Amino acid sequence: MLRLASVAALLLIAVPARSDDPEKKGAPADQLLTDALAKAKKEDKKVFLVFGTPGCVWCKHLEKFHADPAAAKVLDKYFVIVKVDLVTNPGGDDLYHKYGTDRGVPAWTILDSGSKVVADSGDGKDNVGFPYESHEVEHYVKAVRKAAPKMTDAEADLLVARLREAGPKKDKDKDR
Repeated sequence: MLRLASVAALLLIAVPARSDDPEKKGAPADQLLTDALAKAKKEDKKVFLVFGTPGCVWCKHLEKFHADPAAAKVLDKYFVIVKVDLVTNPGGDDLYHKYGTDRGVPAWTILDSGSKVVADSGDGKDNVGFPYESHEVEHYVKAVRKAAPKMTDAEADLLVARLREAGPKKDKDKDR
């Protein structure tokens, strides 16, 4: 029991010190957005604002999708992608609430270069943070095509294929 109390006391001391470590803080969220909006305006693109947290499993799937070279090539053609971590980017939580409700993470909002919302991960009833189910993928495709009307069918199809690769594998036996 004494050993457990010692470990608990150590954790209580260590956790606040670690969370206040300035090396663990990323760039301020408002600066990330300001820089992205300027780049979007200069390059005639939209800003794809992605909200996440370090421990979010679905966020990791979305990161994997955005890191995929084929998907990145298409997305970079139309969007400036900005990742805002609610934990590590100061002001991230404020930005999250400015451009959406408490919808969970990952969440995303597409903005024009004037910071007006064009589309977001809310589909009317749920958050489509990482599009996984068919209706979620459909919402995602509609959102990106609305924001990037010059996107071709082939580009949209490629994004759908890469989303399926980046997501967790479905258990085929469960679908029967």
